[in-house]
Amino acid sequence: MIVEYKMHRSKQGNKIIPIFIEDGGYFTDGNKMVGYTVNDGSYIPETLIVLNKAALITKLTNIGYTVRGDNGENRSATAEEIEADVDAFISKYD
Repeated sequence: MIVEYKMHRSKQGNKIIPIFIEDGGYFTDGNKMVGYTVNDGSYIPETLIVLNKAALITKLTNIGYTVRGDNGENRSATAEEIEADVDAFISKYD
């Protein structure tokens, strides 16, 4: 399941990836990130925002998702580039 999540704090105060995230750290928006949850029966909070393809495309469009241009500088991604990046991300766990 694709979700939006925030880092957790360990007992020592360090920021850590939550235990319910198998693969994360994608499409950062401030302190929020996108990732895949574990699929092993572990507890997954009901408060997480679940994202499907359309919701992820909308999120990236709204945050001004950028890609590296030919000159090496970041630039706003086109709708086609956003969709291609989302498709590549989703295909990792299909």
